[in-house]
Amino acid sequence: MGIFRRRRRDDEGAGPGRPDPAAAPVVPDEALPFLGVEDAQHLRGLVRTAFAERGVEVSVHAGHVADDSGRQFGLWNVAASCHQDDRGRAAWPALVGTHVERVLASMDAPDPFADLSPEQAATRTYVRLYERDAIPRLDGFPHREFAPGLVEMLALDLPDTVAVYDDARAARLGGTDALRAHGLANLHRQPVEQLERLDLPDGGGAFQVLLGESVHTASRALLLPRLATELTGHESGRHGWLLCVPNRHQVAWHLVRDATVVPVVQAMARFAALGFGDAPGPLSPHLYWWDGGGYQQLSRLDDDGALSIVVGPEFQLVLEELTGGS
Repeated sequence: MGIFRRRRRDDEGAGPGRPDPAAAPVVPDEALPFLGVEDAQHLRGLVRTAFAERGVEVSVHAGHVADDSGRQFGLWNVAASCHQDDRGRAAWPALVGTHVERVLASMDAPDPFADLSPEQAATRTYVRLYERDAIPRLDGFPHREFAPGLVEMLALDLPDTVAVYDDARAARLGGTDALRAHGLANLHRQPVEQLERLDLPDGGGAFQVLLGESVHTASRALLLPRLATELTGHESGRHGWLLCVPNRHQVAWHLVRDATVVPVVQAMARFAALGFGDAPGPLSPHLYWWDGGGYQQLSRLDDDGALSIVVGPEFQLVLEELTGGS
């Protein structure tokens, strides 16, 4: 398997909010690596100012800010939104202000579970994927491991955000198993916003990508392989499928059938790493393979951003069978 490095958006060419390729290389910020150090510091200043203008003093850290009560507010999502806006820095103050207002409104809002009936909960509950490392603790919250580095939890859909169920709320509103069944059914009823087939050059295979503005888009990975069959007409075989969920707005898969799995593995691994690195709601930079009983992680990112493929014995047997041992 080939080994390659993550390509940053910095080298895609000049444009609003992007450096000139002819200029000196931009040093990436350690906490917000899709921004240069200077841009990241500028963003942190904007966030601090936005909170102050709304009466909240915060201390600024590399990846978050914190108020006097200990509440922490992450910077990744707002930084990714600014990074992706083609208008450049001029648009950042408004983007940051809107983000801070939304965050503060959600913190000060009344408990969304307080007056909820089990019947109402059934229509608004979703099973949702979360990055494991982004959750300080899981004790007291219904959850399951979905794949290495990813957990599924129960979330109540609100107009502008979601609220996660704890054990007590889940018990009062029907129980974890019933709510999970409702959550999967609600995921299945989500509209398909955009489905793309990404074809590799020279007949090197293809993989499917489902994209959407919904924060539940990536969580539809929980519906595989049924999702693949319904959207493409193809059923999974005994070799399973490849999966990546870079961020909450993307889920990609490939049904493993033939030797094209080799170039597809590399393409999807790169897709996952890039999609994780510069989008709101990051989930996982890794590629996974369904082995018939669970997901195995196939990719690895080193501290310097180098991306490599790591094949276990089970997947190695699949590759040898499909490629004739070559």
